[in-house]
Amino acid sequence: MSTYRLDDWDDIRVFLAVALSGSFITAAQYLGTSQSTISRRIQELELRLGAKLFDRSVRGARLTPQGRTIQDAAKSMEHAALNIEKGIAGVDREMRGTVTITATEGIGAYWLAPRLLELQRRNPGLCISLDSTNALRNLDSREADIALRFGRPNEPTYRMRKVANLSLLPHASKTYLREFGRPEKLEDFRNHYIVDNVSPMRGPAWETWNNAVAMSKGIVFKSNSPTASGFAIREGYGIGLIPRFSLEVLQNVEEIPIDIGPSLELWAVTHEQTGNSRRVRVTLAYIYELFQADRYRYFDG
Repeated sequence: MSTYRLDDWDDIRVFLAVALSGSFITAAQYLGTSQSTISRRIQELELRLGAKLFDRSVRGARLTPQGRTIQDAAKSMEHAALNIEKGIAGVDREMRGTVTITATEGIGAYWLAPRLLELQRRNPGLCISLDSTNALRNLDSREADIALRFGRPNEPTYRMRKVANLSLLPHASKTYLREFGRPEKLEDFRNHYIVDNVSPMRGPAWETWNNAVAMSKGIVFKSNSPTASGFAIREGYGIGLIPRFSLEVLQNVEEIPIDIGPSLELWAVTHEQTGNSRRVRVTLAYIYELFQADRYRYFDG
């Protein structure tokens, strides 16, 4: 009895992507993962089968005789897997079930939640579960299907795509600006009060804002909730950082055109296996469209 076992259909999916494209790079782009992940998965498959499947060169990846032997069988496995997917009571095909999206409160509540209605109306069997938190949910253990994260994740099992640069910009209420005046430059913050963010994500990009806070008259309100901070800015506590899309909710608030806030990379992330679900793929594609539509209105590209 052979000691070689093939326990993971996903290895065959990776094998077919390389075999059909003739390139590790192209296969990685198609599957939404990295070239190093594709290479690692193929090496593990070759070790498990005890056979070399590809000849690698600068021109790409060419099937070996052993690789050609299993290619037809792999296509049959792919066909069977697709039939299984289609046969699960039609649930995935009909876009039924729950998609869990995790995002920070600001992105989730202010920007994403109001924009997902059309997707749900198109798919009445779809339940959108929005997990608004600064905590990094573990996609490996299925704590979420889709994550919107600041900064590029390093997990090898994640598929990821940068969707925007999000700038946090200084804002204040019209009432506050009438009382204390409008700052024109960084040094003017000596005459102003601050609404600050309590966030574990603060890093070097926040340096200029930290300098403004240090020279100000003081922090008069701070919170780990972007919603609470936004309302504090609206009520006139002081000057604070919020993204432009927050103005859809926060009335009586104006942007102060001084470049002192951080610009943060925003990434959309799924697990390489969970991302194969049709409802996750469709939801993720819809989110990409949303970012594209607001690319120049609210984001920096």
